[in-house]
Amino acid sequence: MSMSLILRGATRCNAVNLAKSARLTPVKAYSTIFAGAQRQALAKPLPLVKNIAPIVTRNISVSAPRMASAESSHTALWTVERIVSAALLGVIPAAFIAPSQALDALLAVSVVIHAHWGVEAMVVDYLRPSVVGNILPKVAHVGLILISIATLGGLFYFIKNDVGLANGIKRFWAIKGKDSQEA
Repeated sequence: MSMSLILRGATRCNAVNLAKSARLTPVKAYSTIFAGAQRQALAKPLPLVKNIAPIVTRNISVSAPRMASAESSHTALWTVERIVSAALLGVIPAAFIAPSQALDALLAVSVVIHAHWGVEAMVVDYLRPSVVGNILPKVAHVGLILISIATLGGLFYFIKNDVGLANGIKRFWAIKGKDSQEA
């Protein structure tokens, strides 16, 4: 507050104005001029501001949100996610080496659940209710579940009614473009 008073007084009492109004001599010290200007600024009452609107603040939490209930733990889910990720290292080659409906179904379930958990982690991380509201995270999560179910259903349909997942990928890789056939 004292700084604002000093700045107000400084605009009124610059050296040119003081020299014109008071006809200062070099004998007067600057501190005397400054003290007088400050006294003049303090003599005037400060205007009071009425009807101040309260500042709306948002509480930002730096701790992770509690997504689980008090009696459950995510340790088991974390372990299952890691087991599925490690199992994919064996399921993918096995499905291509010995294609069958069982291995194709295992591959489809493993890939879809792995992708679902990965996208779900992004939804939880980036669509926090404190940032985007309560509705958008719920809509995104329901959309993710519907897309995962539709993807798994489509893969099962492809496995049952067509050549299978591994054989379909092999055939897709075997497709040659126009440029490859001419050479």
